[in-house]
Amino acid sequence: MKDSLSIYKIWAPDNALWTQWTKPVLFTSLPCKGDCELTTPNADYMQIVDYKTVIIVDLPEKESVEEGLVLSRRGYRPVPLYNGVYGNTKFPMIVNVESIAEALQKGTDILSSLNIRADAPPVFMLDSNRMTGQGKQPGRYDNRWCIFPQDMPSASFLLKNGINKIIVRSARIQEDLSHILLRYQDQGITIFLCGDDGISKEVKVSKPSLFMSLFYRFKVTLGLSRNATGGFGAIIPEPQNSLGGGFRYG
Repeated sequence: MKDSLSIYKIWAPDNALWTQWTKPVLFTSLPCKGDCELTTPNADYMQIVDYKTVIIVDLPEKESVEEGLVLSRRGYRPVPLYNGVYGNTKFPMIVNVESIAEALQKGTDILSSLNIRADAPPVFMLDSNRMTGQGKQPGRYDNRWCIFPQDMPSASFLLKNGINKIIVRSARIQEDLSHILLRYQDQGITIFLCGDDGISKEVKVSKPSLFMSLFYRFKVTLGLSRNATGGFGAIIPEPQNSLGGGFRYG
């Protein structure tokens, strides 16, 4: 079995234009198995690579990896943006990222067999369940996460590289992503939403709360749990039921 660094390098080759945005956090804590079964979605909304179009796949769990791999066969460069840690398995995770981690391991066999151009447009992969569940639950591993504008290329970088269209493959545009897409839209990049029907429709991104505010990142991260690796994920201690007070970790 490949080690974590080898797996990361397959997903983030040194010569690829978009490698700098690949998130390494999940690759540092991959499970041992990596033997999940991958399905092959149709992804009919994009039959051939379009060098003017970026795709953002925001689907639950390993579905986002599977769709990214299908699009890689058509010439896109899959870029994992998962920023939630695969936590200590002694504690239940709020966001189940196990299937994503295993799919990334399994997907290296497919990626290794492809000859994707270094300048191929990206398909950014997100887990639509990234903020699902209640946070700060004692005795659980809070690995909820979100995406910030700094986690993706700027509008000027996209335009410089000939990108003028974004397709979001998801049931809806989540609030954290809208902070990024509205910046793109304001710079003249057209945004499309492709739902379960497989039809891409142009949308106008609504202005989210605290858009362009210095307080936005602070407010969001205040409710999440960061760790020493730079990603999101930490054990929430349980109150100790003793006269001495304090906390315990189980």
